[in-house]
Amino acid sequence: MDFDEPVATRFPDAAVKAAPAPRPDSPPAPFGDLTQASIQHLCSLVEQIVPGRTHSTYEKRRRGLRLLFTHLETLPGADWQAKWEASPFDGDKALPVKTFVISDRAQDRHDVTPAAKLAFCARVIQPSVGGFRANAFSDYPEWFGPASHDPALDVFYAAVDARPDLGLSYRIRIKFDVACALTTQGIALEHLTPEALLHYSLECRRLGVTHGARGDQSRFAALGAWEILHSIGHFPPGTPSTLRKFIYTGQLTPEQMVDRYPLRSQAVRQVITDYLVRRQADTDYITRDGLARLLAGTFWSKIEKICPGQADLTLPRI
Repeated sequence: MDFDEPVATRFPDAAVKAAPAPRPDSPPAPFGDLTQASIQHLCSLVEQIVPGRTHSTYEKRRRGLRLLFTHLETLPGADWQAKWEASPFDGDKALPVKTFVISDRAQDRHDVTPAAKLAFCARVIQPSVGGFRANAFSDYPEWFGPASHDPALDVFYAAVDARPDLGLSYRIRIKFDVACALTTQGIALEHLTPEALLHYSLECRRLGVTHGARGDQSRFAALGAWEILHSIGHFPPGTPSTLRKFIYTGQLTPEQMVDRYPLRSQAVRQVITDYLVRRQADTDYITRDGLARLLAGTFWSKIEKICPGQADLTLPRI
């Protein structure tokens, strides 16, 4: 029996439909399809992915790749992506990749973090936002940009650098958000829609990993990235010029939140909706959206799969 959470349906009159970008017909593969590449082949690409480093740096990165992928090789899955998803390094509560290293050599733990960064840049692995942000990648945009071989991304980076009125740390944050969004959604810049960038922003806020927020979990990610993308004409005509406008002009009502999920029991649908309405006074939008996903999308949808005729909350013993 399939217990996967159902995909939320798009509500036709909602102004905002935050959603990850659909998988492209030809996902980015700047160094070819590496989903089942040998560890030896991955190591051979180190100098191509991020060129211009010393021989000793290359050797450290090869050692890190061997450590990381030798560990992933022990996990179930037909390819590297499946093995990654079977590891504790992905998902909302992901661990940093360095935690699997039990060697007494501190250098081994240090080397596997750049190895994960190389794997993400080369599109060997598509991490979740949680899996990505569990690791400290301070210079990820500098690696990801050249490795992507994406002319549109080069134009975006140049537009960011052409804004001396923005502080250096803020420009880095702008590039970081776009690089992270593209990596975690498995897309090139051409496929980064307003809905996809909003999805990334809300995920960062939900997980409390907004870059530069310094523990402030109310902060949205990608505010600056949105404005730069809008200014260079990347988004469709009519897209609001700021992410805040896009968020606050299109929040779903409690009814719309619940109706993203095809519940058969109208009685239970109403109970969940009423609960969300009552919680409007003491919760923010992101919290209510999470409650709707948990109650309607995870809990009751699965009950209806197990007991298709179940009409109310009086559950039978199974």
